[in-house]
Amino acid sequence: MDVTNEVHSNSVLRELNEQRGRAELTDVVLEVEGRSFPCHRAILASCSPYFRTMFTSGYAEVKQERISIQDVSGVAMATILDYAYTGRLQMEPDQVQAVMSAARLLQVDFVGRKAAEYMKDRLDVSNCVDVLMYADMLADCGLVEASKRYMASRFDQVALQPSFVQLPLNLLQSLLGRDDLMTNSEDNVVQAALRWVDFNQEERLQHLSTLCKSLRWSLISTKLCVEIESKLLSTDSNIVYSNSTTQRLGQVRTELQVFLRAGILEQYSDDECSALCYDPSTGRLYAMNMPEKLDSFSRSVTVTPDNELYMAGDIVTSRETGMDDRQKKFYQYNHLLNTWEPRCGMIAPRYSCGLVYLKGYIYAIGGDDTTETAERYDPSCDEWTSIPPLPHPMSSEFCVVTLDDSIYFISKDGCYSFNTIENKWSKIADMFQPTEHPQAVTYRGSIYCIDCNERCGDSSCVQMYNPTTGEWKMTGKYYYFFDTATLMTYAKTMYLLTVHSGDDKEFDTDQNGSCTTLDIRQYQPNTDSWWSLVKECRQVPPLAWWLNSSSRTKCLTVRMIPMCLGYLKAYESDYYGVGRRRNESYRSGSSDDSDTDTLSDQEDSDEDNSDQDRLSGSDDGDIMEDFYYSD
Repeated sequence: MDVTNEVHSNSVLRELNEQRGRAELTDVVLEVEGRSFPCHRAILASCSPYFRTMFTSGYAEVKQERISIQDVSGVAMATILDYAYTGRLQMEPDQVQAVMSAARLLQVDFVGRKAAEYMKDRLDVSNCVDVLMYADMLADCGLVEASKRYMASRFDQVALQPSFVQLPLNLLQSLLGRDDLMTNSEDNVVQAALRWVDFNQEERLQHLSTLCKSLRWSLISTKLCVEIESKLLSTDSNIVYSNSTTQRLGQVRTELQVFLRAGILEQYSDDECSALCYDPSTGRLYAMNMPEKLDSFSRSVTVTPDNELYMAGDIVTSRETGMDDRQKKFYQYNHLLNTWEPRCGMIAPRYSCGLVYLKGYIYAIGGDDTTETAERYDPSCDEWTSIPPLPHPMSSEFCVVTLDDSIYFISKDGCYSFNTIENKWSKIADMFQPTEHPQAVTYRGSIYCIDCNERCGDSSCVQMYNPTTGEWKMTGKYYYFFDTATLMTYAKTMYLLTVHSGDDKEFDTDQNGSCTTLDIRQYQPNTDSWWSLVKECRQVPPLAWWLNSSSRTKCLTVRMIPMCLGYLKAYESDYYGVGRRRNESYRSGSSDDSDTDTLSDQEDSDEDNSDQDRLSGSDDGDIMEDFYYSD
């Protein structure tokens, strides 16, 4: 008979731990910072090479009943002994470094590794310098590099931290030499170096010439070059700069279109936690990672003029209970690491709130239980404060945009503006055609809005609000049929993207046998019309499928780093396979019927305006044609 008792090992450990608690059958007592820990030598030796060597190599401790352990805190020893007897590691955040140091000394590798991973996962602007110096002291290469990489990803902010000037010369020099510093200019790197020197100029001025070897002379302003030279004159040191002409990573970002979807109708499991990023210059797709377990995030992401992305937490469905749990979570995107870092949680839990940036602050509007409260986030101090609520409870379907000094809230229940100077809400005119699923952008001093989800089969038009006249009006002459629509601005031009699904035998279809088409219209402000770009080129994989897999899509223009982004696995085969064949069909002149209810000869006539008319109405002509149809 060959039978295994699956619970035997756990039972033995549990009994030994209980014996330890009663000091029963223990054969050694560890003395740590005045605390006594009765233990079993066999347990200690089995978990720690340090103790195994102590008890088996003829040292004096072999015969001692009480052994004093130096350089280990009592709390850290208690944590490691609990792990040794239970296999479970528990420690408070403020004890992680002490536990890691003790684990290194006692050679408990699992504990040391998990402590290091814990610190890696919780690096932030305030602690990364201290973690780097600690990791360097322990010679933990992995934690050292993780700390440096995080510092590079937030360099401009880290350089202003009080702990930055405490860096030893060798660590500072290696940091300043990195190509992946996320900084807007080389001058910021120089100023960080000078700030470090000026903290203790008497001792550190002699090291300025050493630091110059990490500074890229060709990218430094003349003013700072003169300042460096004036400081070095007093030290009789020769200036030797880095001969690298490569810009830091933060200076070579590419302008991408980031498409954020919500209410996902058709989900690809591999890409559930990704947002699509499209490079207009190459037509390539990239994936921006999104936090896990967030069901919807299209309205709840905003971008600042400095290309910082912020996201408000959203509803999470518990796998255990199947219940919805509203979140207060708030994140900031890390461009270098392609991750979202937690920031101060919102005051109220919100579901798909309206999130916008305006003049140094982030505003979260609605999405709470009352669908009317609002709050404001200050990035400089990582704090939220409440602002006046909306005058009335609103529908959960709404959109929020900013224009000048005001925030505009748009829904079928009414439209309001919040003046950030006067700190109050005001009623504005209702749309002449209420929208169930509004999506809006601001363009040339006005607000443009469309019902972005028309799966019920109704038609929709783009409505424009002029804050000067306080009126809404229809843009263009036509209503459009579509499944989903997205308004977006790019390169000083506005576009309308409409997606329609149907059967089409002339083109390849998706896995459900339907053909997904994307129509792109460019707004002509001088003629108040929408010009259809390359009408015969409707089928644009894989962007059409992506947009049609969501009931709402928001598009942001963000300067990002393509090499730091991932790729969309689910679309890879389509983009380089089926998508390639479809692109060939574009060039052969294939076309389909219009998805517009009044696209007639009259509209064709309107759209076939001269090139001069087109260019007079748009700043960038048909730039989107290249944007969407390039390989």
